[in-house]
Amino acid sequence: MMSQRDDEENSINNNNNNVDIIINDSNDNIKPLFFVLKILYNSLEFFPRNKRISISIFALLTLPLSYLIFSFSLSARPIKAHIYHLEALARFAPTRFEARHVWKESRTEAISLLRLRLLYFLPSYSLSLLSAITAVVSSHSSSSAGKRLSLRAALSHARLSWKRPLVTTICIYAVLLLYTQVVSFVAVVSGNAIGSRMLVWVIGLVLEIYVMAVTGVGLVVSVLEDRFGFDAIRVGSDIMEKRRLCGWVLTSWFVVVSGLIGWKWERMLVTMMDGNAHYRGKEQWTVVIGGLEKLVLIVLYGIAVLWSYVVTTVFYCECRKRHVITTQNDSNIVAVQLL
Repeated sequence: MMSQRDDEENSINNNNNNVDIIINDSNDNIKPLFFVLKILYNSLEFFPRNKRISISIFALLTLPLSYLIFSFSLSARPIKAHIYHLEALARFAPTRFEARHVWKESRTEAISLLRLRLLYFLPSYSLSLLSAITAVVSSHSSSSAGKRLSLRAALSHARLSWKRPLVTTICIYAVLLLYTQVVSFVAVVSGNAIGSRMLVWVIGLVLEIYVMAVTGVGLVVSVLEDRFGFDAIRVGSDIMEKRRLCGWVLTSWFVVVSGLIGWKWERMLVTMMDGNAHYRGKEQWTVVIGGLEKLVLIVLYGIAVLWSYVVTTVFYCECRKRHVITTQNDSNIVAVQLL
């Protein structure tokens, strides 16, 4: 009798849980804006609750990463400008001999730019990978279990699981590179009409942001689950079911934020290199103001990078609440949606 009553109570509880999940899913679908705001709010709560590890990840990983990215932009800009200048000269060269000589010099500058890019790539990629793993692990622990990880624990997890996100990031770069080539090809095939090319680029940008959202969740999957590569990206796409629009909106937000920071940086560099800096004639103040602007942009970008990892992880946790994770053969993780 007792076992029968227990079975009935378990059945009732399971049905109630299933009804609650269905209601929550329907509410999320009806009000995606509230879901997006909920994700952003929950992600912001992570920082005051985990001050120590947040400051540690920012100071040791994302801030140096931001500095390297902007430092490369600053170092590469004169080389790029010289390459564009040489290419323009080659097009209007009076003889083939002169054009060939200019193109040769342009190739030499391009090789120098490639070497500079490779010099910055390894430390930037290492910092990016470490910051992604530590931010994802710490924010997942805080969001799902309410636990506060130390930086040592997060780095220990990175030491044990870095191979999965490494393979996944390589696949992500391959996907984005292939997608960019496809969009460029379609833009060329569409013709010379400005309207058609503009339409192709707009649609391409919308789809690219969606691809970035899926691959971002796939990166989180590779950090937290026993998945890697295209399999992690596939699982990330499955997790986003019925919440793809929310993922697109969240990714668009950070695309806009990073785009504004990059636009301000480029504008500042153009102003400084053209000699039209503010407070002309007061060189000391010009240098101070320019240095402060650079520092502010570097700090803001480092914060944006860290926040994007936290938001993606919180989004992953909210999407995972609709799934039951079961283990098969002690290794395979299967997500089954509750109906």
